[in-house]
Amino acid sequence: MSVQVRPLSRVVIDAFKGFASGLPEVHHVFVLPGGDDFPLHVAVQDLDHLHAFLTDRLSKRGEITGFRTSVIFQQVSNTAPARLGTPG
Repeated sequence: MSVQVRPLSRVVIDAFKGFASGLPEVHHVFVLPGGDDFPLHVAVQDLDHLHAFLTDRLSKRGEITGFRTSVIFQQVSNTAPARLGTPG
């Protein structure tokens, strides 16, 4: 999922990073420039738990101005990625 916060200041960014990284559903917190300030890797049991996570935890934070979710059905990973710069 992606979260947008305002105002964009170091205090707000650091506070949200600390909050989000402390939630048991959040596996990774990323900080990006642009429209999606915080992509979060979140794992929940089902869509009802995702809805509860959004409404009970995230929507109560005053600095959050919006969020988007994407549901991942499958993941395929390259278990042995080539090194950058190596022909492959």
